[in-house]
Amino acid sequence: MGNVQPKYLWMLIFILLLTNFATGAFAFYGALPKTDAPRVVQESIGGSLEDVMAKVGKTDITRADVYKKMKQEDAERTLDELIQAEVDRQTNDGKKPEVKRFD
Repeated sequence: MGNVQPKYLWMLIFILLLTNFATGAFAFYGALPKTDAPRVVQESIGGSLEDVMAKVGKTDITRADVYKKMKQEDAERTLDELIQAEVDRQTNDGKKPEVKRFD
């Protein structure tokens, strides 16, 4: 591996910094496309969280609003059902697995 002249290293550092600042400026001013979740997550929930699912007068109800309300009302019940199903699946010879909840 040969020696690299310091002026080329400084030039490379300058170019990388300039690229980072340009990317930050584009993101800050909204020039880059907005995504609220990776594509896999968006496909699993049926689209972007910003999608309008209903409109009442001048108010939009977005997919995020729907999921937020669903989480508030149904999250605990759904978690209980998932835990129970997994306990039933893992129960061997009448011995139930240990359950740890983190909510």
